This record gives sequence, C-alpha cells and structure tokens, in this order.
Amino acid sequence: MQLCAKKCSIKNGNFSVNCDFVISKGEHLALFGPSGTGKSTVLLGLSGFLPLTAGELLYGNKTLLSLEPKDRPIDILFQENNLFPHISVAQNVVLGLGPNARMTRENKELVYKILKKVDLFQERDRLPENISGGQRSRVAIARSLLRKKPILLLDEPFSALDFVLKKEILKLLISIAKKDKLSIFLVSHDPRDIKFLGGDVLYFLGKGETKFYKKYAFHNKFSKKLEI
Repeated sequence: MQLCAKKCSIKNGNFSVNCDFVISKGEHLALFGPSGTGKSTVLLGLSGFLPLTAGELLYGNKTLLSLEPKDRPIDILFQENNLFPHISVAQNVVLGLGPNARMTRENKELVYKILKKVDLFQERDRLPENISGGQRSRVAIARSLLRKKPILLLDEPFSALDFVLKKEILKLLISIAKKDKLSIFLVSHDPRDIKFLGGDVLYFLGKGETKFYKKYAFHNKFSKKLEI
C-alpha cells in the first residue's frame, strides 16, 4: 500500500506549496527545510485540514480527497501535545478512540497495551503535570497509536526537548513503526533528524516548491553540505 501525492498543490491562506512523492507502507519521510517554507502546510493538506487546489492524493488506488480528516488513514501529532491536565495519563490516552471514549474493560486493555509499548504503564494513574516533558510526549504518541492509523505525521512535536531526549523518543517510535509497519512523516529543520529517521526526504526549496529525494540520493547530494 502506498501514499501517493501526484502534483499536489496545497493552499494555506495566500500561500501554496507544491509536492509530488510516493511513500510505501512502513517507509518514512522527512519534510526538511527552513522555517516558513510550508512543511506544516503539507502535513495539514495530507491530513485533510487544508484543501488541495490541484493534484491527487491516493492511498493504494483510492482517493483521499473526499474523506474527512477522521476517516483518512493518517494521524497527525502537533507541536502542542494537547493533554488534559485534570485527568490521568491513561484517561488522556483513551481519548484517542474518540472525545467521549471511556475506560471500559475493553478500552482499558487497549490503553494498557499501548502504554506498555511506550514504557508508560507505571505512570498510567498520574496527572500530566507530575511526569516529565519526554513522558508527556510519549503520552501523546500513545494516544495517536491507539487510533491504529498506518501513517503518522509528526509536526515537530518534540521541538521543546533537547536532541538527546528527542532522539530517545524517535528511537522508540521508529522501533514501534518497524514492528507495526507504520510510516512516519517527520517535519524538521535539523539535518540530524534526517539521518536518524533513515527515510526519504521531501526537500523544501522555498517559494512553495519542493523536491522529493530517495534517501540515498539525498545523502549523496547533501551529506557534506549539511554535515549529515
């Protein structure tokens, strides 16, 4: 199964970004370039929160353009983790199933399984304010994983963390993705993220233009320039 963006143009106010790429199931994509070049705009277009004014977006042989964000095979994790401070870690995670989801016996089993995956089971009854920033990021990841979407878009959700901690969380997420055949799309302006993710690259050139590189082609062309 592939996600295919065919000559897409995504509009955000007066700004548009063009992109064209194909990513297969379980493969990863780094959206790389300076701030303000449209990386988040592309994620919002893929997930259905911004319109495409040209092109086609296919998953397998089915178009996604007629689907609402909740019905697409895509989940997005924003810079803000949006955890509710007054409820526990486990209760925050179960909301991944829907805004009215409750901790029924069946849901509790699902939540606890996900919390074990992200090494947070022991923190399940604690409030977000009583765990670390890295742990709060993992709560948000767990909530996304509970939705069981095959594509996870990361709009710099770990930007507030130092690189060592961010690398630790990405390592965990990449390990889970490998086991579950998930594709990760990671927005970044840090060349180290490209190397660590180990996927293809959508390079943002500015003025709404992008260029898609397979991972080896990108490294061959830019490794010395970007010191990766």
